[in-house]
Amino acid sequence: MHKYIILFFLVLTLLCSCGGDDSAPNGILKKSEMVNVLTEVHIVDGGLINISQTPDTLYKYGYPQYSAVFKKYNTDSAEFRRSFKYYSLKPVVFSDIYDKVLKRLQMKTDSLTKLLEMQNIKNHVTPTSTGGRVNPPAGPVQGTPLRPGMMMNPSQQAIMKFNAKRDSALKKRLKEKNALPKK
Repeated sequence: MHKYIILFFLVLTLLCSCGGDDSAPNGILKKSEMVNVLTEVHIVDGGLINISQTPDTLYKYGYPQYSAVFKKYNTDSAEFRRSFKYYSLKPVVFSDIYDKVLKRLQMKTDSLTKLLEMQNIKNHVTPTSTGGRVNPPAGPVQGTPLRPGMMMNPSQQAIMKFNAKRDSALKKRLKEKNALPKK
């Protein structure tokens, strides 16, 4: 009889611990939903990185985007916070959730990189260390480089050549001015 009681509790413990991969208590997002929402929230966070970090502007620009994410997944910020707290108290599950989030974000990054490469090929831009410039100036790159996918027009090239000649002439004059007189 003692063996059957131990076996019963062992089976009950295994069933409770396995209880379905995606189960969660009421008021808590399921793991798969949490992965989806966290992925979207991190994408919104990345989009807000260039906005001034003052409370008014974050509320003005961030609130509608976060609300759209929550509406898309039929949840709200309170349920998201409860779910985040619930899963953060379970490190193994939370780590699994974030592994899936990171994989999804990496897949999105890879697809955007491929799309950018295809646009560069279409626009005849070769990615270089100078930001895709066709004829980079001699010496270190001055100013901000062009973004990949952008091309310089001929007048920009002429301006860069003029600026390079002017800079070299100024350096030469400065050298001559600071040179010690010959005795």
